[in-house]
Amino acid sequence: MRNFIRLQLKLKWGFNRNNSKRNAVMTAIAALLAVAIVLALVWGLAYVLNRSLQVSAKRLSVMFITVLTVCLTVVATGSQINRLYRPGDLHITARFPLSPFKVFVSYLIINYIDLAIYSAILFLPVMMVFGWAVGCITFVYVLGVLLGTLLLPLLPFGLSVFLAIPIMYVDSLLKKHNVVKLISFIVLLVGLFALYYYILTVLAEFFIHRNWEEGTLGIWESILQGLDSYYNPAYYLGNVVFFQNFWLGLGAYLGASVLLIGGGVAVAKLVYRNIRTKQLESGAEKGKRVSRLDNYADGRAILRHTFLEIMHTKAYSYFYLGVAISTPVMVFFCNRLVQMVGEAQIGQGINFGVAMLVISVFMALIGSYASTILSVEGKNFYITKLIPVPYRKQLCLKSTVNVAVSLGALLVSVIVMVALQFISAVETVVLTLSQILFAVGLVLNGINLNLANPNLKPKANGEAEEINITYMLLIGLVIAALYGMFSILMPKLVPETNVYLYLINIGIGLIYAAVNFFVFWFTADRKYRKIEV
Repeated sequence: MRNFIRLQLKLKWGFNRNNSKRNAVMTAIAALLAVAIVLALVWGLAYVLNRSLQVSAKRLSVMFITVLTVCLTVVATGSQINRLYRPGDLHITARFPLSPFKVFVSYLIINYIDLAIYSAILFLPVMMVFGWAVGCITFVYVLGVLLGTLLLPLLPFGLSVFLAIPIMYVDSLLKKHNVVKLISFIVLLVGLFALYYYILTVLAEFFIHRNWEEGTLGIWESILQGLDSYYNPAYYLGNVVFFQNFWLGLGAYLGASVLLIGGGVAVAKLVYRNIRTKQLESGAEKGKRVSRLDNYADGRAILRHTFLEIMHTKAYSYFYLGVAISTPVMVFFCNRLVQMVGEAQIGQGINFGVAMLVISVFMALIGSYASTILSVEGKNFYITKLIPVPYRKQLCLKSTVNVAVSLGALLVSVIVMVALQFISAVETVVLTLSQILFAVGLVLNGINLNLANPNLKPKANGEAEEINITYMLLIGLVIAALYGMFSILMPKLVPETNVYLYLINIGIGLIYAAVNFFVFWFTADRKYRKIEV
């Protein structure tokens, strides 16, 4: 059992020598950027709340501990479902010299170790940045944070063992209703983004006006008061971190965690045994399905295949289509926020620059998934070499779907901005034309990158290769920054240059699309022929 646990942890956290150093560096950069953004938000919110509200550091910390507890519970619940109830390697582990009970216990231990690592990655830096923002870092506080890092995983782990079963059951009911799950994901994504927008607006309001309105003060006072109560487990962990009513907090948190873990494991053991048996017994018939021949033309067949591939792959349907469909709403929020901050710092007349920056960022988010146009085929890639369709035509047809998704999100976003009279008619034409070129350039760039780095090795659940998406996202954000820099600053530095500004924006998109088009047109066939599964 010990060797099994060690093997699973090595697969999850160990260094894979097959990965290139470049991939490791890019992944590390992306992770550091994400952590930096989170910590900056934590520092800003803690700093502002500490100076706007008359509350103790301990009461303020409970809010951040609550958020971390919720995040860890979500991560732990997903891990419980994937490892215990829907393992991709069940038929392999069933042949190991381990009893089902030992496999069950091993997975529980592995899940808890994962959670402990995530706790150290999240809780320790967040609470240290919080302490720096509110000025409460002392030796006792650091000791309390270290103790809290050890205790934090217990409660989320216990909750996840209980929550995994009903969530898995609901998900199984929606297994053949991907559209319903996609809609739910979009609603959740928009809700989270609206919350993120509100927090940033609150921070901007404070730093611009150095004060809050009474309504804003009342909302945050109610939130902090509601969270800092006996009904919130984070309240007791906050007592431990700040050594206030230490033994009460420690006893209550440990007691609740032990009860949840014990009861959850007892229930999960029964469910695990039944699910494992059913999966092993039905494994031989799992792949059987009645197929039929569809009399589609080659172009329509490839387009249909690409669309179905998007809908049946989680990474695509949720994060690709989900982001694309919710882009107009998020563009509206971002435009309002950046406009408010920009007018305070730069002055009036920055709407066009703000719109160009925001639209470019979301085009980069959507277009980055074109870098998986080949990777998503996985081990079935060889089929694309057997069908009687030229390679370049296949790529052009697949890219059509990606371009259509990007342009659909762009069109709706532009309509929203026009309806709100955010930009003029001329600015609308310039923005639309430049962003169409940018979207086409992103898709072609993604294809060129994927041809050079196909990543066709089998991946769990057909997930897209993330490193190519990271590359493309960084490239897209750099170009989006160029759009924003020219569009916002140039009219202020060199007045009466709107015509030149418009030409520069269109020129950036035209050059980017043209370069990637020529690379694609003259190298795609040669690179495609060299790819082997």
